[in-house]
Amino acid sequence: MDFTSIHPSSTHLAHRVDLFCWLGAPLNNDPDHPIQILVNSGFVVGFCPSRRQPAWSAYRVALADRDVDFDRPHLYYADSRVDTAVRLSADTFGSGYHVGHMTPNEAINRQFGRLAQLETFFMTNMSPQWGALNQGVWRKLERAILNIEDTADEDDHVWVLIGPIFSDTPQTLVHSGKVVPIPESYFCVTIDPRTYPFNTLSRVDLLCMIIPQSAPSSNSPDDYLKSLADVEDATKLTFFPGWARPRVAPGQDSPVRTVHEPRAHRLLRAIQRL
Repeated sequence: MDFTSIHPSSTHLAHRVDLFCWLGAPLNNDPDHPIQILVNSGFVVGFCPSRRQPAWSAYRVALADRDVDFDRPHLYYADSRVDTAVRLSADTFGSGYHVGHMTPNEAINRQFGRLAQLETFFMTNMSPQWGALNQGVWRKLERAILNIEDTADEDDHVWVLIGPIFSDTPQTLVHSGKVVPIPESYFCVTIDPRTYPFNTLSRVDLLCMIIPQSAPSSNSPDDYLKSLADVEDATKLTFFPGWARPRVAPGQDSPVRTVHEPRAHRLLRAIQRL
């Protein structure tokens, strides 16, 4: 059963979800932490009210003949679409934690312009990250995603799903008078389409990572490659619900439990250029 719903404010925009989520929005298998989908101008967020932060955030990195490049905004914004009981104010997290974007402002700014960039500063797109992670490996990952080569001869845009992972008993902080759990790590799942119509894992290059809050700044994002099953087990999400998963005979490796490291994947190529 999927414990996900479209937030009432985004009902009229529900048709856009599949524009940003390859083969559909992730299914949520956790009844204790329902998810509400918020549709923004250039990305989609699966917001978890009980955790006051995203469970996932999804976007695409696309080709643009000319980039838009507005200055980075200085403010964060409370998202008035969500109930006041779970709405975080525009204050920073403090206590050594940075306000960590899930969908990054630069990639959206470059493709969709100022309004879309400002929407990445909604607190519904933010998670408390250790400063060392936010300015270290996470920053490297964002830079690599921003610099993915998407040229006219490539098959399609790269799809990105990103979000927090929590322990069973997470540490917490208090923000806006509300208790906010602190993730122990973050996941990043990217799909690089390879063979049209890009509708199965055999037609795309899959890359998955789980990056801990404690990741040393000197490390690289590709030090943290994992399988899709690792991410699904850690998040209680099922990705790509439109994909008919193949049955696996006993003794065979499941593509879901394989750590994919496709050297042709454009994100890996971008990481190696850092």
